[in-house]
Amino acid sequence: MQHSSFTGKLFSFALAFSTAMFSISGHAALPVTVEPVTQAPLTSSLAVNGTLFGKQDVILTAGISGRVLYVAEPGQRVNKGDVLVKMDTLPLELDKARQKEILNRAQVNLKFHKQELHRLKRLAKSNSAAATQVDSVQNQHDLALSDIELAKIELKVIADQLDRATIRAPFSGIVSKRHKRAGREVSRADELLNLVDIDNLEARLYVPVKYLHYLQRGISLPIQSGNLDMPLTAQATVTSVIPATDPRSQTVEVRAELGKYNPRTFAVGQLVDVTVPLQSQQAQMLINRDALIIRKQGVHVVKVGPDNKVTQVPVEVGKGEGSLVAITPTEANVLKVGDRVAVRGAERLTDGQEVDVQPLN
Repeated sequence: MQHSSFTGKLFSFALAFSTAMFSISGHAALPVTVEPVTQAPLTSSLAVNGTLFGKQDVILTAGISGRVLYVAEPGQRVNKGDVLVKMDTLPLELDKARQKEILNRAQVNLKFHKQELHRLKRLAKSNSAAATQVDSVQNQHDLALSDIELAKIELKVIADQLDRATIRAPFSGIVSKRHKRAGREVSRADELLNLVDIDNLEARLYVPVKYLHYLQRGISLPIQSGNLDMPLTAQATVTSVIPATDPRSQTVEVRAELGKYNPRTFAVGQLVDVTVPLQSQQAQMLINRDALIIRKQGVHVVKVGPDNKVTQVPVEVGKGEGSLVAITPTEANVLKVGDRVAVRGAERLTDGQEVDVQPLN
């Protein structure tokens, strides 16, 4: 009997002790980790593919019709002013010689008509020559002058053709393709060779038009190519944004100039990976995305006050980048830049509950 009474007392004591401990633990401060609310323009990035081009790449064409005597070899590196194409100029030289003789003949005719006109005018003063004779010689004199001017113009045309018979490099570069070989007869404007500006490369890429407001001249674009183990990296500066949208792809063309690199590092026509930074124009309220608590009724964060008591703040979530995400409190002035929000241990907290702020690991 005594043993049963002792057992009952012991059970009652244990129950009372556990109840007290539960009450104490229910009011104990829970440990949390906090981070401050910050404000800055949100920066994200867009990965697109680009193609490298020489800024001055050109397809050189025949300046005149005729036979090709010389065309530079593909792969040949040339400097500005070097000869790339030579045409047969013999027909032009013969035409030039014939035109010079025509000019000489016109000058002889002019001299004769000038003397004849002077003699008839002197005779006309004494009525020894008819006026019609004077007028006829005057016309022949004027025609001889015109023939001289036409011959001079024709000589200038031939000189221009002779000049275009030799095609020189408009810039330093590399011959990438030869369309015609020496000995071929070509017409004016026939394509002869391609010259690429390997020393001044630019990346041309197409960005969705919805990101047009992020693009502007002068921004830097990281460029990467090659394998993942040893990628080739470079920086390009946007030189132009062409606001003409492709109706099908809804993209705009962006051109970015690379700096000076070893010609063996990149090649014209090479595909590269380009990272386009997308920075918002206005500063936004940012928090660590671990502070977001998602419930059926919405998303909220737990604000930790100066007295280490918490308040649930409903928020709307915006864009994110890395560990940061933009938020907008649904009520004004409940959350400010510099306020602390819980990023660990906030899942079961309620309004007014006291917490123990732990240092960040």
